[in-house]
Amino acid sequence: MSTSMELVDVSRVYWKEIAKKCNKAVVFIENSAAESLHWCGGLALLKNAAHVKEFSSFEFAPTDQKKAVFIVGNPALRSSERTVKNIIQNSDLEYCILITWCQPNVLSMSKFPNRDFNVDDKSGLAWLEDNLLDWMGNRNYTAEVFYYPIFFCSPCKESFYTPSYLPLFPLLHDDVTKCVAYWKVFNPGQPLPSSESGNWSLYPDELKTEIRRLVTNFHSLFGTLGLKEDIWSLGPFSKCIGDQLESWLPARNRRKTAQGSVSLILVDRTLDLGGTVVSFVDSMLGRILDCHEKLEGHTLDVCVNLNHLLGISNPDIFVPSSLAHPGAAEDSMEREEFRELVYGSEKELLVQLHQNLGKSSPKKSDSAKKKILNVQGLENDLKEYEGDLESILSNLGSISRGQAFINTASNQNILKRKRLQSLASQFGPDLRDNRDGVLTQISDLVLGRADSKLSLVDLIQLLVYIYSVHHIQEKFREDEEERIKSVLGEAILTEGRADNLDPILQALFKSLRENEEEMNELVALNIVNYIWSRLEGIQAYRSTLHSYLTLLDEDGNYYGILQQLLEDIYHPNSIEIPDLFHHTGGLGSMIRSSLSWFGAGSNKQHPRQNPWIIVYVVGGITPGEMKELQKTVLGTESKLTIAGSGILTAADSLNLIFSNNPLLTDR
Repeated sequence: MSTSMELVDVSRVYWKEIAKKCNKAVVFIENSAAESLHWCGGLALLKNAAHVKEFSSFEFAPTDQKKAVFIVGNPALRSSERTVKNIIQNSDLEYCILITWCQPNVLSMSKFPNRDFNVDDKSGLAWLEDNLLDWMGNRNYTAEVFYYPIFFCSPCKESFYTPSYLPLFPLLHDDVTKCVAYWKVFNPGQPLPSSESGNWSLYPDELKTEIRRLVTNFHSLFGTLGLKEDIWSLGPFSKCIGDQLESWLPARNRRKTAQGSVSLILVDRTLDLGGTVVSFVDSMLGRILDCHEKLEGHTLDVCVNLNHLLGISNPDIFVPSSLAHPGAAEDSMEREEFRELVYGSEKELLVQLHQNLGKSSPKKSDSAKKKILNVQGLENDLKEYEGDLESILSNLGSISRGQAFINTASNQNILKRKRLQSLASQFGPDLRDNRDGVLTQISDLVLGRADSKLSLVDLIQLLVYIYSVHHIQEKFREDEEERIKSVLGEAILTEGRADNLDPILQALFKSLRENEEEMNELVALNIVNYIWSRLEGIQAYRSTLHSYLTLLDEDGNYYGILQQLLEDIYHPNSIEIPDLFHHTGGLGSMIRSSLSWFGAGSNKQHPRQNPWIIVYVVGGITPGEMKELQKTVLGTESKLTIAGSGILTAADSLNLIFSNNPLLTDR
């Protein structure tokens, strides 16, 4: 394969190979694999499978089916191993195929931690095949295990995300403290390991395994594309990932013979969480994600209700569609329409939807050409499809996206989003000039939240924003912090006793209640203290940087770290970026770098030296960042891909900050 292929085409190649193995089989598919399939061909690719089922212990193969295919991210996880075993033992199978994107070396290390990660090791595959045969109950049956790196989804060619790695989140200070405690339990009486490699030696095995799984998946992707990657990182967690990818022996061998080149820039999301909780870029995709529930098991796509178009008046019946309809007859139109959803303006998306709906309208009315391009006009376009099931199914993608667009017009979440944006903008000048009173204003908002129609979670979003964007050398006044803690604690206590907590706070209550059945002052205090430990970790995360000390411009407007970084990378003078760590690439790079000592001139590498730059944000990207950051390459010949472990809403970001276990020890 070559770099002329788009990422979605690479994924489709993998899935076509997988589909061959699913012929006449019962397929049990994990959620993140289903999400990958959803964006690059859908169930149509598995049309020759006998059944496609959820990967769940409650599922089984019909008694007349003897072949099963399991598509699983990491079969060495206890939960995954247990699920495969339960399905097999509840069925009557004679032939099992397990497909995974856990590279064989990682699979071996997951089961046998003392193995050498750099040595080609198939012992994990042998262990898994033996288990499959044992669970089928006859070692004369057939078991096979295959590795396909179906770890990413590429909704449009300029971006991709990796849903199975969304829980992989850079560690804040209290997470590192837990790592130390965890390490001491398993290494009693021993001194802490050297910090030369960052915190890697302290990470629990579960976290190391997940990082190596991501590293090997990137290796496989670059191998498929025939690329040698120059690796850069910004942030301590990304540096650990970059070190693993740079030093892994198979990756180093691949880079020696690769024909193409790419700059891979790994960035810690926790360097800038302000832009994930308050949006300052008007993205249609962002609006739609904020207004709809996610498809079950998916991290990006949403449910769009088409009841009224199908003439269903019963409110208890929900007819869901989604934004993505891969494998549609007009695949190029699907891609272009979704691209407008991500990168286009509201008007551009309206034009695209109106044209596509009008072209395929079952009524073909002349008046369609004269319609005013607004939400009302789009509603009129959709009315022409009402009750016509065949036309709806033939144009399901455009109809679903059109209905999703309409749903955003009067949604209360959009109004709240604008309110939070306005408040954050008001705080900006005070934060920039280090004036007192910002936390006092938030305290007043907590007390008056009923009048302002803001929830406690909305106000926690604002706290995350101000602690993230604030200059790292400036501190908030202690008396203001104590007051907001007190006010927030009282509010949590009141709403908890009234059983009126938002889901995020309810999850914190369950994890921090310490055997208490009901909300009380102690539990409320525990919740506030935990929230503040996370906020302080966010505030301190950029403290090791030389640049990017604040995420506000001279006027106090949000100026995200990704925006600052890419403006530096694409600076006309190719300026040096001191905070961007370059993973040197071994002895050859060291020799080249040392030539300057012998009069050969400076040979410092720069990400712009390669024609393609991939920025991968560990912890996820936002729709606004996907849209805004592409503008930095306008007028250049560079290819820029903005990627991350997920595409985030504010709710996603809050869950990752407060509810996620980034050590992954609960798997």
